[in-house]
Amino acid sequence: MVTNQKFQRRRKIKKIVAVSTLLLISLLLISCGSASSSTSEAVTPLAGLPSQETKGSSGNTSGVTITNTSSSPKELNVGDLMYLDLNALQGSVDFSGVNANAEFLLSIANTSATQQSFNVQLSSDLSAPELDVSKEVSQPTNSLEEGNDVTEIFHEVLRLREREQDGLEMPKEVSFSASKSVESASPSISEGSTQSFKVLASLSSATSYVTVNGVAECVGSNVVFYVDDRVTTDILSSKEVGALCTQFDETVTKEQALFGSASDVNGDGKIVVFLTPQVNHLGGLGGGIVTGFFNSIDLHPATSSNPASNNMEILYIMVPDPNGIYGVPVSKSFALSNLILAVLPHELQHAISYNQHVFVNKGLAEEAWLNEGMSHLAEDLMGQNQENPSRYGIFLNSPSSYSLVAGSSPGLAARGAAYLFMRYLYEQSGNAGQFMKNMIQTSQVGTRNIETAFAGSASDFDQFGEFFLRWSVALGITDGGISQDRRYTYQPRVQDSVTGNWGGVCLRCNSDDNRGTVLSGVPVSNFSGSLSASTLPSSARFYKITGLQNKLYFSGANGSNGYGALIRTK
Repeated sequence: MVTNQKFQRRRKIKKIVAVSTLLLISLLLISCGSASSSTSEAVTPLAGLPSQETKGSSGNTSGVTITNTSSSPKELNVGDLMYLDLNALQGSVDFSGVNANAEFLLSIANTSATQQSFNVQLSSDLSAPELDVSKEVSQPTNSLEEGNDVTEIFHEVLRLREREQDGLEMPKEVSFSASKSVESASPSISEGSTQSFKVLASLSSATSYVTVNGVAECVGSNVVFYVDDRVTTDILSSKEVGALCTQFDETVTKEQALFGSASDVNGDGKIVVFLTPQVNHLGGLGGGIVTGFFNSIDLHPATSSNPASNNMEILYIMVPDPNGIYGVPVSKSFALSNLILAVLPHELQHAISYNQHVFVNKGLAEEAWLNEGMSHLAEDLMGQNQENPSRYGIFLNSPSSYSLVAGSSPGLAARGAAYLFMRYLYEQSGNAGQFMKNMIQTSQVGTRNIETAFAGSASDFDQFGEFFLRWSVALGITDGGISQDRRYTYQPRVQDSVTGNWGGVCLRCNSDDNRGTVLSGVPVSNFSGSLSASTLPSSARFYKITGLQNKLYFSGANGSNGYGALIRTK
């Protein structure tokens, strides 16, 4: 049943979509997640895309300054686009009058966040086999995404735990004051003092823990850095810990000014960072790497049902482990250049989000996919974007394989997609700072939170489906030398003046991320006359169309959420 609200949203998307004369084609509905596109379809780079760029550079940012929209392919110049409503049982797009050498990029987007897959057949020949209307689309499963590992499930467990408050007592004090100084902190917090911590001992249990000891190596205005007493100075020296502490102390001030305050359940005015190889060990249990985590149970009093609580704001962070004593080997240089610096603002966002959503605004914690996307965006905005390209590079290799609104266990690719989506909206919002506060300081969650927080002035760009459709265009043409119109492309990335790391998004470049990640944009399949494609909820596919002089016929799932964007690229 289509509710009036859903109907109105669908109508809003359709207002920006132009379609040509309708012709009869039958409808195929195939099962979720599958695709009947020919396996012989060639995947090629889009015409005009640059070759690998020089180290650290952005892609080709040339192209038209303004992308115009039209209702006919023959009216499109290079860089222009038209939207297609692919939901009709039969429809067509007339390519007559188009230059024979013209090339187009077609993105097919399923703008539904959580509903069914969208299925469409495209054909340049009406005599092509008819679609099978007998098969019903099933709901997407919650099975793990390809490439997920146990460590990613661990983070999903933490996010789910944030949303389950049964049996947890509420703390008496939750207000954090960033103005509290070292002198006003608890007398027990001084450099050289020791503290025992309960750290999770299982990837799946909230009650299984080990007790380990830490030494306070650095006390800042906002943070206290403790180091596990098993960590020797050759692994982490006092100077190196001090440098991390000083930098993150400043980050806490900056991040809380952007998002909102963290809680202060024990009244010490501090966020504890505990550098411990127990985090490395947890990753090793799953055969992967856990770089750090925030556990919301620490913000609730320790009880018989919540025995692992430390009753404080605490971020658990890995340590270098070059010999793989505790888990997967991690060199000191890479841990200090990439992993630790990035995970600190990431986990702080989780802590801030939990406080603002749950304690301050009396709601539920943010949904896992969006919570992770916001944390990866926090890495970028705090000048520590070096780990994001490798994540969204996995997504870009196969964007149709992952739903943006991940139902469960958002793996690296889904996290990369969520980061790209939120970075795009951050750039589009007009008032990015207010957008970030709106996203965090609320009881709203998920796509509704995004729509409410964005609060755009344009009636055709204020709903999730509209955001997703235009974002799919940005994925297809950014850095492609096609358009400079910032409505449809990411802003060129820049180096952070403090950290020297690249901030923002590059989709076709050598990312300069200390990992050797080279990004080549989304894969584009050649349209060779006909295809049948199934697109997961909140995902997109991309096709290259050349030499079409007549009509392109399509048949989609009537009343669903399938839309296309046709961009002329040559």
